Amino acid sequence: MPALRRGAVTAGVVGFLASAQVRARPHRFYSTLRRLDPVHETPFGLWLLSAHADVSACLRNPRLSSVERNADEEWLLNRPATKLLMRVRPNQEGNGASWALLERMLLFMDPPDHTRIRSLVSKAFTPRAVSALEPRVVELVDEMLDRVAPRGGVELMSELAYPLPARVICEMLGVPPEGREIIVRHAPAVAGRIDPSPMRGAEDMAAADQAAAELTEYLESLIESRRRSPGSDLLSALMAAEEQGDRLSHDELLSTVILLLIAGHETTANLVGNGLLALIRQPEQSEALLADPARAVEELLRYDGPIQMTERITLEDVEVGDRVIPARRIVILLLAAANRDQAVFSDADRLDLTRHPNPHLAFSSGAHFCLGSPLARMEARLALPAIVQRLGGGSAAGLRLAGPTPRRNSFTIRGLSSLPLSWTPR
Repeated sequence: MPALRRGAVTAGVVGFLASAQVRARPHRFYSTLRRLDPVHETPFGLWLLSAHADVSACLRNPRLSSVERNADEEWLLNRPATKLLMRVRPNQEGNGASWALLERMLLFMDPPDHTRIRSLVSKAFTPRAVSALEPRVVELVDEMLDRVAPRGGVELMSELAYPLPARVICEMLGVPPEGREIIVRHAPAVAGRIDPSPMRGAEDMAAADQAAAELTEYLESLIESRRRSPGSDLLSALMAAEEQGDRLSHDELLSTVILLLIAGHETTANLVGNGLLALIRQPEQSEALLADPARAVEELLRYDGPIQMTERITLEDVEVGDRVIPARRIVILLLAAANRDQAVFSDADRLDLTRHPNPHLAFSSGAHFCLGSPLARMEARLALPAIVQRLGGGSAAGLRLAGPTPRRNSFTIRGLSSLPLSWTPR
């Protein structure tokens, strides 16, 4: 690659890694990567993939692992550029309560363990099972909107976007009302730990470890209670689940429940927040949202999805495009960049809620395709039109931003820390 192009890409990478402000508006950087070097080896040893075809292929390639311990992090640490900017540390230095949980989660497993555990959990998220939850979700959305509509203002993330999916997944798992506040308080900190290994800061890791320890303590007591008195909830079903003679071990059960709690509300909450902000900025799209909410949600997932990237590790030399990525290297698959690839999506930077087809990668692909995607889609499909109808009077033009909308400081999770809204009560 010519020096000028290499310099432009390197400057973009440094800005993205170093600046939360750049990460808050990442698509200029993603566009530069796709145009100049879609299979990019950074000075820090990470590989960044940004083209839809490459990201999609690697998500499905069994020669790329989800197990972080397969990476040669010592090689990464010894690169001069790493010491100047990156926050990487060997896995053994990153041990803690949150890491012990993470490495037993589906997100960080390969077959056969991934296949076994996913098969035990997947029955709860079939289209039929999710469809049965719709009346309850409608009830919860109406309840929350009844409470806030007369006020003329709300901080949407804390009063609706997070509580709705958290309530749904807690009810599915059988978490009693007194435990839901514990889940909502600690899950976001643990979720921050899913940033790719080289991108985790010490402060975030310490917060995740503390949150994981408190979540674990609470869930241990809940699991023990269910052992004495099983119920009809998902937690009891997971404890009793058996497929081809295989059960979840206690540690696997604990990690899986925490993953469901985190993924069960983080994805939907940020999809609702990002989606509503996009609609407020482009209220002419409201009619398309109300006419076909399911199609609209797919476009909101593509345009500003809740997950920006995922990590893989090459198990052997892997050819991607015209490059060969050596074995044991960390590869960052930029899902959000792939979702704005002009080679796949016409006018890719434009929000178009009527877009079809829409082969976005917001929920990943292959063996790690998001297990809870039917639930997240259903919750967003019901919540977003209801908010626009009830609070905006049928259009996002009736909703006003009532303050700043800061982004969470995360590489992986694309979400808002706050979404203050106002409207004219009706």
